[in-house]
Amino acid sequence: MKLYGGFGSPFTRRVGVTLRLYKLEHEHIVLRGSVPEELERLQKFNPLGRVPALETDDGRALADSATILDYLDQLVGPEKSLTPASGDARTEVMNIIGISAGAVEKSISCYYEEGINAKRPPEMVYRPWVDRMYEQTKEGVEALDGMAKSPWMTGNKLTQADVTLVCFWDFIMKHRPDSAPTLNCPNLSALSDRANAMTEFAETIPA
Repeated sequence: MKLYGGFGSPFTRRVGVTLRLYKLEHEHIVLRGSVPEELERLQKFNPLGRVPALETDDGRALADSATILDYLDQLVGPEKSLTPASGDARTEVMNIIGISAGAVEKSISCYYEEGINAKRPPEMVYRPWVDRMYEQTKEGVEALDGMAKSPWMTGNKLTQADVTLVCFWDFIMKHRPDSAPTLNCPNLSALSDRANAMTEFAETIPA
């Protein structure tokens, strides 16, 4: 298998961590949609030119991290899958992932609105909208902090909820400016520290 995309993308990173936890052999190839020659190659595996993308061993091209994770879960089977196959356990994990995705998507929008990665001039930024996105990220992650169990999000077993949340939380914290509302999430901070001490997570921490 080949994973395309850099770990600066939290969506690519969660696939990279999952591949390592599943001990699936793969090649990691950093392609960036912002580089024309790399975009052309990336579009062969994701027509949207977005990361991540996965090329399977039988030559199929999979786009979107949720699709890729579903494929990997099926590949390793229900006994090894980090996402429960059914029941309340699956609903709990998927709910955490859903809130996490919503929070990081707001943070990514802000990432492209201001700072060194801004895609528009400062005078064109609509401040009330950006501030609201920072607040939505805060509301999301603080809700997740209150949902956290111990030692992992759903209890004693590491699941995809932990993989996804740690990758998304790390992105949020790395790129959140001092001007944004402070996040009060001691449980998520502890979760990130615990996970990133593991080789599978540590190997994917972006520079």
